[in-house]
Amino acid sequence: MKTALKVQRHELKFYISRADYETASAALGSLMQKDSHQKAERGYFIRSLYFDDMYDSSVEEKLDGIEFRDKYRLRIYGTDMNWAKFERKRKWNNFVKKTSVKVTRVEAEQIIRGEYDCLLAQKSADAVSIYFDLKRKYFRPVVIVDYIRDVYKLNYNEIRITFDKHLRANTQDFRLFSPDVVTHPLQRVDVIEMEVKFNTCLPSWFRDFPCFDSAVNVAISKYCHGRMSTREYYT
Repeated sequence: MKTALKVQRHELKFYISRADYETASAALGSLMQKDSHQKAERGYFIRSLYFDDMYDSSVEEKLDGIEFRDKYRLRIYGTDMNWAKFERKRKWNNFVKKTSVKVTRVEAEQIIRGEYDCLLAQKSADAVSIYFDLKRKYFRPVVIVDYIRDVYKLNYNEIRITFDKHLRANTQDFRLFSPDVVTHPLQRVDVIEMEVKFNTCLPSWFRDFPCFDSAVNVAISKYCHGRMSTREYYT
């Protein structure tokens, strides 16, 4: 039996400039630690393949401002991996509960084809719950989003600050493990997405942090950004 990983936390999201990112990362280097999984100094690769149901509920609810909503994705950290994480994020305003189920490369490819029985085989309550969501609502893959993430962490309240750069997407090719997927940029190279993640509260010095004066607090969704890049949801 495989154990699902559960995370519950607050998430605040901002757009910042590249100049502010450089300033912030230099300051954070003396205040926080780099994520232990981050081998390169400037970040690591993430690819997420998002799923939605036949009514596109995940994107429609996000665009409609619904506070209580779910999002589903397969995630890898390199196309040479032999496993992936299937994640369900349940969001209530700025509070997030995330459940992650580890699957093999073969199982991930089965899920992409709409074959979800591998989740039942794990015999965990969370995997079974995700299985019934996928089957009941007729989910299918809809967009790949690639980016580079630079991460800083603090053990106090499990604080994480992430900087996501070079966002790119593809809404047609869902070969999760292929290095040949052609993606297109989602934003200018001088725009960085900053996320502040924590359990209960932040240290007092956060409010005076260098990049916060110019940061724009927004309800950023990489999933919606990727879907909207096709102009399907522009009016």
